[in-house]
Amino acid sequence: MIFMYGDVHMTQRAALGLIPYKHFGVEMPGGGICENSPAGVRVVTFAAFARGGQTWVQNAGAGTAERAQAVQRAASRIGERSYSLSGNNCEHFANWCATGVAISHQVVAFFAELARLAWTVLMASAAVIVARVAFASE
Repeated sequence: MIFMYGDVHMTQRAALGLIPYKHFGVEMPGGGICENSPAGVRVVTFAAFARGGQTWVQNAGAGTAERAQAVQRAASRIGERSYSLSGNNCEHFANWCATGVAISHQVVAFFAELARLAWTVLMASAAVIVARVAFASE
């Protein structure tokens, strides 16, 4: 596959070697990848971004104007240091560069799963309370 500037690349990584996640960045003219990380928004080499792994392009169907805008947006934030895992991570950054909307589907999925788990615990607790009340009234 031929990569082009403005491509949103993603690669698989693992936090602490255990928790899988996807890392995102935007390809810049000249081949570097602009990423948002705890170190800040910066351009790294493709090899440093991929860390020996494979990358996939998220926005393969983007047109020339969309790609140029993604590069312009990425470049406008180089040097910024406001990384936040839940509110301004690499996926928020790359999606904002590509579309103008800063969203992390990984964060949304995490909080949806957390809410589902909390609901399950709440319902199980309610069932125990109801059973205890029913048993106590016998």
